[in-house]
Amino acid sequence: MSKFQRICTSIFKKMIDRKKINPTTEEGSNTYRTQIGQQAQNLSRSAKQRLKWMRHFVKYRNARLTCRHFGISPDTFYLWANRFDPDDLFALEDNAKTRRPHKLRTSKHLETHLETIKSLKNVDPRLGKIRITKILQETGHKISSSTVSRILVSSRKGIDFGKEEA
Repeated sequence: MSKFQRICTSIFKKMIDRKKINPTTEEGSNTYRTQIGQQAQNLSRSAKQRLKWMRHFVKYRNARLTCRHFGISPDTFYLWANRFDPDDLFALEDNAKTRRPHKLRTSKHLETHLETIKSLKNVDPRLGKIRITKILQETGHKISSSTVSRILVSSRKGIDFGKEEA
């Protein structure tokens, strides 16, 4: 038995054993449909689509056929098949936290650059990234205009450029 067949078999057994039904018979299929249908009412559109994948897989017992039928890659199918839990259909919801990288890059801007840009924008709020870059380079700072732009965009919420405090 190949690795592919073992994965398909284990996924199928997991689905069937938890509910102890036989989806190949008419009665078992109706029972399965009723149980899943009641839970599926509150799912998002994408989760309902993934549930259709699982139903198709349970009915035909063929992962590759399911992938071809729905036009998805086997990797995508197996990702969701492994997450699938017949007792908890909300496992099919797309959770953005699960795809977020564990380590996010942090900016490495020098505090002197930030303070200089802030002071320049407070003096003349009309200064753009190119003028600020030229001023910084003339004073000996090595910084590109794209970096200045990134600092300005990320700082807009936190810094009130050119506004006098009352």
